[in-house]
Amino acid sequence: MPLIIDGYNLLYAAGLVGSVDGEGSFEGERRALLDALLAVIDPKELTQTVVVFDSAKAPPGLPRVYSYQQITVRFATGYADADEMIEELIQEHHAPKRLTVVSSDHRVQRAARRRKAKAIDSDSWYRLMRQTRARRQQVEAQKPPLPKRPSAPAIPENEVSQWVEFFGKIDVEALAPQEEPPPIAPPNAVTSDSKSPPGKLRSAQKKQAEKPALKVFSDDYLKKIAEEFFGES
Repeated sequence: MPLIIDGYNLLYAAGLVGSVDGEGSFEGERRALLDALLAVIDPKELTQTVVVFDSAKAPPGLPRVYSYQQITVRFATGYADADEMIEELIQEHHAPKRLTVVSSDHRVQRAARRRKAKAIDSDSWYRLMRQTRARRQQVEAQKPPLPKRPSAPAIPENEVSQWVEFFGKIDVEALAPQEEPPPIAPPNAVTSDSKSPPGKLRSAQKKQAEKPALKVFSDDYLKKIAEEFFGES
């Protein structure tokens, strides 16, 4: 929900004037007010929140517009006062029916109502926001805590020493996988890595293919087996 806040008006309503420093600079009070707003405004609405301060009390060297943890802070430079700037912001707002204006100034409240925006006194709004914040904190406190991940029990050092003494020190390098030697080709094998000329290589391959296979059993033994199983003579 978009929000426009009359800064100094709310600062007085919240009782923060003079509570931080007594130098009359209002710098500490402004910071205290912004921190208080961070505690009561929904984090999702911070980017839609604008706080307007009178420029007469603006600190020298500070930009006229800056962001304070996602809250937009504006000083009414070039305007008669903060009320005039707030009236212009209300007039230019693209969704005034969703807008809430926080100020006890009747002039600002009338400007808000003319555009169907919601207007609320500073002290009433701040009191309402503190109550909302307290309820939110109460709900959060009542939520069950998240289960903790079980941690592995620590092994006593004396027990570790006993295991080392019993098993001895482990040779880590001995546990590493050993590299296998490359396979050795048979003496008569013909490989493509041979340095022989292509013609000789093909001739050797042909001779090896034409070489008769060695007989494992004799002809007489094979004939005997055939006679026993098949009745052939």
